[in-house]
Amino acid sequence: MAEGIEESELLHFVEGDCSPDEAAAIQAWIAADPRRGELLDEIRAVWRLTGSTTRPWVVAEARIRLLRSRSRHAAQGSAGFSARPRPLRRAGPRFAMVRIAAAIACVVAGTLVWRLRPRVAPFREYATRPGQRLQLELPDSSRVLLSVGTRLRVPRDFGVSARAVELDGEAYFVVRHDPRRPFLVHTRWGVTEDLGTSFDVRAYPEDDYLQVVVAAGRVALRAGGGDSVLSLRSRDRGVLDAHGGLRATSGVSLGDYLGWTRGTLVFHDAPLGEVVTQLERWYDVDIAVSGVAGSGERLTIAFATRSVDEALAMLAQVVDARWTRSGRTALLTPSRRRP
Repeated sequence: MAEGIEESELLHFVEGDCSPDEAAAIQAWIAADPRRGELLDEIRAVWRLTGSTTRPWVVAEARIRLLRSRSRHAAQGSAGFSARPRPLRRAGPRFAMVRIAAAIACVVAGTLVWRLRPRVAPFREYATRPGQRLQLELPDSSRVLLSVGTRLRVPRDFGVSARAVELDGEAYFVVRHDPRRPFLVHTRWGVTEDLGTSFDVRAYPEDDYLQVVVAAGRVALRAGGGDSVLSLRSRDRGVLDAHGGLRATSGVSLGDYLGWTRGTLVFHDAPLGEVVTQLERWYDVDIAVSGVAGSGERLTIAFATRSVDEALAMLAQVVDARWTRSGRTALLTPSRRRP
């Protein structure tokens, strides 16, 4: 085809299989020659006759349907094209197919080109991998620090009429309070609403609870489908379990729960399984524990190192185990010193 536009490209355009740049090139090709737009009304008629715009297109068959339709409706003259069939102008069958395809492209460009545009997602999504953290500033100037292995979804119209985000994982929020537009954090188990505050929300998909720790100000915590509300103040820890139960602890050590924001993992009276799970997220490793005698103990330990090997060595010493690592896989086994 002239100017480098092939029939196959036009048909891909109709089917929605070309890129926006290719679509623009085809539209420009049609606009460059008025004769290429003469079949616009004819193809519109074919489109009406075929019914669905998603049916497979065969150019030759489309033209046959068009000519037959002209014959049936010649007396009416109301089908959107000339009532008398018009032969192709000294052109072979290949160019006839090209003209049909060009008009198809023109129709789609005028009425269906929106299908070719990438659909704009209603959310912006921010995600961290294991071992990665990310600091964000939202349109309302609120700040968010995402912990490892976390996903945050922010509506594109955030702040226009409402301020609400969705969280899977853990994040620390420093929120600009606006009584007319409360700041809401939606998680799997419930909703956290700021009342002018800085707070941490933890809701990893693997956890069967939602945890909120307030650094400053006030927070309201409520179950997703319930009416119960837990009011939390500075140094309060609120927990919402999978059954909708709410409980609060006052006077907690913020360092134990917010140390991760400064690069330190702190565990206080935590089961080994919880420590291992968080180390896996933090250092991007898979840790297996096999036959370790101290696996049932509760641990109080802090990790301030960036080295996964140093962290594994510390953990192994506390539970009296030995450790090995190959790439991203680590193994804790009983210490050889044990009888």
